Amino acid sequence: MCSKCAAQDWSADRSLLEWLAELVGIRIGLAVTEVELARIVREAMLNFTISDYKQVNDAFGRYALERLGLRGAIAARDGVIPRVCAKVGDEELAARAIAFMMERVLRPGVVSKECAMPGEGSDLVVQAREGRYLAGVHIPQLEYGIRDVDGRECVAEALRLYGQEVADAVASVIDEMQFRAARSPIVLGVRRSWDGVLDLSELFSSESVMASYGRFFDQRFVNYLASNYDAVGSIHWRKFEGLVAEYFHRAGFQVEIGPGRNDNGVDIRVWEKSLATDVSPPTLLIQCKRVRREIDKVVVKALAADVEWEGAQQGLLVATADWSPGAREVVRTRSYRVAEVNRSAVWQWLEDMRATGNGLWYPA
Repeated sequence: MCSKCAAQDWSADRSLLEWLAELVGIRIGLAVTEVELARIVREAMLNFTISDYKQVNDAFGRYALERLGLRGAIAARDGVIPRVCAKVGDEELAARAIAFMMERVLRPGVVSKECAMPGEGSDLVVQAREGRYLAGVHIPQLEYGIRDVDGRECVAEALRLYGQEVADAVASVIDEMQFRAARSPIVLGVRRSWDGVLDLSELFSSESVMASYGRFFDQRFVNYLASNYDAVGSIHWRKFEGLVAEYFHRAGFQVEIGPGRNDNGVDIRVWEKSLATDVSPPTLLIQCKRVRREIDKVVVKALAADVEWEGAQQGLLVATADWSPGAREVVRTRSYRVAEVNRSAVWQWLEDMRATGNGLWYPA
């Protein structure tokens, strides 16, 4: 173990922080201050033991990506082979699929094309047949990823030549390759995952409800909050309204977000897609509360009155806190058409909206 590596305060390493800032911009599309990055590095030092200088960029890079919203960055340190074996459930089939991909993408002409078929093949297939621990084999080249079009062609070729079982296994290999490639701290020659960089500080200071990746709330902020949900109570109140509006927009509703101020207690109006917004009463009236204290019954009664006045089907009170017992009681006893969406429910919304697959999301 390198004692200097373990003892060094990496949070004060300016070159590391500058590199992390560039990495986060490329992979996540966020501009993050060096102060925040230094805090993340200090946190990482409590979770990882750096025993070699070669581990520095990989360990801190993956931790920063994970903490700032790219879920799976740490898990992607594990090799492709163990995950493929677990998915496929047959080590020999996994070995055949991996060798197939190595032949067509990574080492053309070196791995025999017959390796994807029963019989003589690559060393991987032999190891699988001999009962060796295939998951312990590490092939770094499998973590670089390939173009989507190449991946589709490989699956189609496997299906044509060897049938559905091998094609499915090849698809699993490609999925794992792409998963790791999108989360790797190695960015040399990699195109940016996002067009432009969004300043993370805007989440806490800006009133804008416009987004490059989204209609009202940017996908990069969704990913960040899903990984840092404790911060939801500190974001700008207008951004919280944008988050709620974005959820219903993606659910297929027509959404009208209010001016933010002087809105008479109604922040968002929502209509079913089939309704004409100029003549139909709203399907939902929504009030947003980014607060820490419990929601009092006075707030609920006011929203219920607005629902009645506008003829809406229901009111939603979306908050980063729970309702008080009195608020729930008044809704129950008076049969108000008002529903609670509390802190836990908002977190689930973020989980539903967060990026999946390789971490990218594109607006329709």
